[in-house]
Amino acid sequence: MEIRGLIKFSLVDYPGKMACVVFAGHCDFRCPYCHNPHLVLNPESQPEMRRNEFIAFLESRKGRLDGVVVSGGEPTIHSGTPDLLRDIKSLGFLTKLDTNGGNPEKTMAMTEEGLVDMLGIDYKAPASKYADIANSKIEDVAGKVRSLISFAVERGLPIDVRTTVHRKLLSFNDLAEMRRELDELGVNEWYLQQFHPVDTLEPSIAEEKTYSDGELIEIAKRLGGGTNVRGVKAPENRFGTRREAVDANSEMAATS
Repeated sequence: MEIRGLIKFSLVDYPGKMACVVFAGHCDFRCPYCHNPHLVLNPESQPEMRRNEFIAFLESRKGRLDGVVVSGGEPTIHSGTPDLLRDIKSLGFLTKLDTNGGNPEKTMAMTEEGLVDMLGIDYKAPASKYADIANSKIEDVAGKVRSLISFAVERGLPIDVRTTVHRKLLSFNDLAEMRRELDELGVNEWYLQQFHPVDTLEPSIAEEKTYSDGELIEIAKRLGGGTNVRGVKAPENRFGTRREAVDANSEMAATS
């Protein structure tokens, strides 16, 4: 796996842990709100960090970092990702894999090998709209994502399920359907992430009106269960914490 970005320290990308974040290039989804379009469309535009350089960095962070988040782009489409995870685990770090869920067999195999301690999955849309919103050509992509979530729940693997919410793409009824689907899969805690009009794969979406912070918090309340929010500037409460501004800043490649 080519490393095309590094955040050396994060308190938000691996919940409850101090971690660094490495980014792979390329992705098999084309989500319009993607905040790393350069990694998806032109990863070669970003400086590559050699594997030995990254390992040397991790060696210097032993005892200072708890874990490593492998993100992207989409790391599961690269043949070298298991080897990278093996290197990370051999140094004693925890691993969190951020994935779009479109390659469940590979992710399951890495998990079964003991290479993944936590999953981060973007649950994009209700099953009926999944392929359209993800702009994915993967056959039965919603089914694949759901199978990976079920796998994690059944094995007790910690999983961070989140959804970037934009008014143009997801209505309240869509989100309510997603809440029902996640309940069926056994997922309680779910984060609605506020859309931020930064560098996006589809630039026009940044000009479209989305939900206000207050509206997003109210939606979370109406959905109930373990529905929370991220990325808002609201005061600390059970629907969001003061992680929000840091969350937005952490979602960048190391080159920023």
